[in-house]
Amino acid sequence: MIKQRSRLCGYITALAVLTIDQLTKWLALGRLELHHPESLLGNFLRFTLAWNQGAAFSMPWGGPLFLTVVTAAAAVMVSIFIWKFGKHSPLFLAGLGAVLGGALGNLLDRLIYSKVVDFIDIGLPGWRWPTFNVADIAITVGGIILVILYRKEAAAEEDMKEKTDGGD
Repeated sequence: MIKQRSRLCGYITALAVLTIDQLTKWLALGRLELHHPESLLGNFLRFTLAWNQGAAFSMPWGGPLFLTVVTAAAAVMVSIFIWKFGKHSPLFLAGLGAVLGGALGNLLDRLIYSKVVDFIDIGLPGWRWPTFNVADIAITVGGIILVILYRKEAAAEEDMKEKTDGGD
């Protein structure tokens, strides 16, 4: 029963991320002009509609078909991980769900438009981060959650090993 709830947490997170990602992209496509920044917090945070044919954060990597196949494969793998790792904490599975939802959001764009809709534009005078979207945020935050929890788990296992080895 706990496995089912944890798995559900992962899949619900993926669905929520996918929904929010696609809704924000739909709004961006309907309200923004291509490459015309709309300021939110001065020059620091702007919405600028852009099409991304590359990988995350507009990195040129592999071409559209390759990226579509890799993204689809990653989404399938993460979905399987959520199912297989159902015994892990809901937070761990939510991290996987965030990665899955982000991957599905960008995959859906690639299937519909052959490129990804980006619109979040941050930076300072003289420096701008590559434009990104909610899916990219979810993949990044989900990955950070997984790394933190993995390191925490590894440290706990090391402590347990030291305690059992020290008792001999």
